[in-house]
Amino acid sequence: MKIKDSKFANMLKNSQFSSYSGIILVIIVACIFMNFRSENFLTPNNILNILRQISVYGILACGMAFAMMTGGIDLTVGSIAGVSGAVTALFVTRGTMPLILAMLVSIVLGAIIGLVTGFVISRTGIPPFIMTLGMQITLRGACYLICEGKPIGNLPDNLVNLGLGDIGGIPVPIFFMVGSFIVVGIILSRTSFGRSVYATGGNYQAAFHSGINAKRVVMTAYMISGICAALAGIILTARNASAQPTAGNTFETEAIAACAMGGVSFNGGKGAVVGIFFGALLMGIINNAMNLMYISSYWQQVVKGIVIIGSVLYSIYNSRKN
Repeated sequence: MKIKDSKFANMLKNSQFSSYSGIILVIIVACIFMNFRSENFLTPNNILNILRQISVYGILACGMAFAMMTGGIDLTVGSIAGVSGAVTALFVTRGTMPLILAMLVSIVLGAIIGLVTGFVISRTGIPPFIMTLGMQITLRGACYLICEGKPIGNLPDNLVNLGLGDIGGIPVPIFFMVGSFIVVGIILSRTSFGRSVYATGGNYQAAFHSGINAKRVVMTAYMISGICAALAGIILTARNASAQPTAGNTFETEAIAACAMGGVSFNGGKGAVVGIFFGALLMGIINNAMNLMYISSYWQQVVKGIVIIGSVLYSIYNSRKN
C-alpha cells in the first residue's frame, strides 16, 4: 500500500503532471457539474459526440502546436481547411479523380502552402502573425473562388462517411484525430526533429549556433501545420456533407485556445500532445455543456473567452512557480 501511495505521490509531484493539473481539474469540475445538470451528459453517446465535435479542432491544434512551439503562430489553418475541403469536394463531385487521390492532392496542397508560409517567415524575418494573417485572407478569397461563392453539395457516400460514418460504433473522425495525436506525439518525443522544434522555440540563436538548421525547422513546422489543417478540412467537409466557402472560418482561434489551455507556450519551446488533447477536450466539453443548458450563442462566446483566459493565466502562473 505504501508503494502505491509513493508512486501516486511521485506522479502528483511530476512536473509534467503538475503542468496539466489545472486543466484536468477544470475538466473534472465541469463534468461533475454537468452530470448534476443533465443526465445525458456522461452517457456514452454524448461522450462520443463530444469527441466527434473536437476531432477537427484536435487535428488543427496538432498542427498549430508546431508553429507555436517554434515561437510563432499560424492563422492560416482555418482557411487552409476551407480550401482543402473545397478542392477535395470539387474533384470528387466532378469525377476528376477518386477520393483517395483527391485527398492526397489536397493534403499536398496544404503542405505546400505551409511550406511557402514557413519559407517566407524564416527567410525574411517577417512576423509570423503578419505573414499568416495575410495568407489567411488570401486563402479565404481562394476558397470563395473555388466554391464560386456557394456550397458544393452532392458529395459521394465514401466522402460523407469520413465525417458521419462509424467503425464499431465509434465515429470515423475520432480515428483520424487519435491517429494525428499519435503521429505528432511520436514526432515530438521520439525524433531528432521534435527535439529541434523545442530547441528552436526555446532559444533560436542558441539552436542555430549549436548546429541546428533553425530555418529548416521553422519551414517544416509550418508545413506540418498545413498538412494537419488540410486533413481537418477534409473531415469538416465530410461532416457538413458539403464544402462551404466559409468552412473553417475562425477555427484558428479554437486551435490556438486548445494549445494555450494545453500548456503550449506562446514564447515557444514548450508543449506536449497530452496537454493539447486536454485543451481540445475542454473546448468540446464547454461547447457541449452550454448547448445542453440551452445557453445562447452570444453568452457561449463570453464564457469560452473567460475560460480560455483563466486557463492560460493558470498555466503561466504554474510554469513560473515550477
